[in-house]
Amino acid sequence: MDIEEFIEDAIFSEKDEHRCFYMLIWESFKEIGYAITDEEGYEIDAIIKAVSLQNLLGEFVYRLYDEINETGFEDVLDYCESAGYGEEEILEYCKSRQGIEVDEEDFELTVKNALDYVTETSADKMLEEFSADDLFDYMFTATYAFEQDFTFDFEDSEELQAFIETNHEQLDNYKEEYPSVMSWVEGGMIC
Repeated sequence: MDIEEFIEDAIFSEKDEHRCFYMLIWESFKEIGYAITDEEGYEIDAIIKAVSLQNLLGEFVYRLYDEINETGFEDVLDYCESAGYGEEEILEYCKSRQGIEVDEEDFELTVKNALDYVTETSADKMLEEFSADDLFDYMFTATYAFEQDFTFDFEDSEELQAFIETNHEQLDNYKEEYPSVMSWVEGGMIC
């Protein structure tokens, strides 16, 4: 199985309007070695990291638009199952990662702990690679329906970035309009 293709098709294309943001961050994660997708044994790790991006963007949407963040550990289970991984492999992954609290009696709690831990780590990595201002701009642009004479539909992350570069002033206005969301980004995006 090509885990990279699986992540792009199954996870990042779930909400197509968010796909450019996911791919931008994912490429950055791959460049710094945080998301390893081409070595055997990293598939579950890559799936959880990809779901963590969904979780962070979902939390942004929750804070900005008061919509429920539906991303949870169930998504990890569904994607892992779709990719052919069961409880035993997931539990082994969790046990092999320092920082993930494993509860031998409660598999679902262990998966929730894994997603929480990886989401926090992913947020830290995002803030190491991008400024809080840039992350707000990326997340806002990926989730906001810019309607003027048309609705923006970005083909790739380069188009997303080009739009942001030409609309800094307006995006700064949105930061002022949503100071609590900006504070959340600056504060580490803890879900």
